[in-house]
Amino acid sequence: MMARTRTARGGSGGATGGAGALRFLNRTITIMRGVEANPYGDLSDVGIPRYTGVQAAIAETSQTYFDAASQRNQIIRAIECIVPAWVDVETTDTLMDESTGYYYMIEGIREQPGIGYYPAPKVLTLRMRSGINVTSD
Repeated sequence: MMARTRTARGGSGGATGGAGALRFLNRTITIMRGVEANPYGDLSDVGIPRYTGVQAAIAETSQTYFDAASQRNQIIRAIECIVPAWVDVETTDTLMDESTGYYYMIEGIREQPGIGYYPAPKVLTLRMRSGINVTSD
C-alpha cells in the first residue's frame, strides 16, 4: 500500500500529508528500461531490470485548487516518488515497487529544491500502470 498520511489537527510539528511521507526513503524500487521479448517473441515495453534495490519514498500527494469556471475547489491527486540524485532514471522507464509489486510509469522528473551543497534528490511524478504483474509479458 502507498503511504497516505493524515493532515494535522492543530499543534506544532513537522510536515504532514504527502510531504511528510516523502521525507523517508522507506521503499525499494526496481527501475526497468527498454523492451523485452518473451519466449514466444512478443515484445513488452515493461523492459528489463536496470537497477534493483534503489531506496525511494512513494506517496500519494494532493493539492486543492479553486476552479473559477465551476466555482468549486478541485482536488488534484498525484503519486510522487523521491529518489537519490545519483539514480539514472528517464521518463520512458518503468518503476516497480518491490514491497507491493505495483508498476508505475514516469510522467515527470524534477529536482527537489535544496541548499545547494549536495545534489538535490529527484522528484518523480508517477502514474500507476494497470494490467502488469510479475508474470505478465
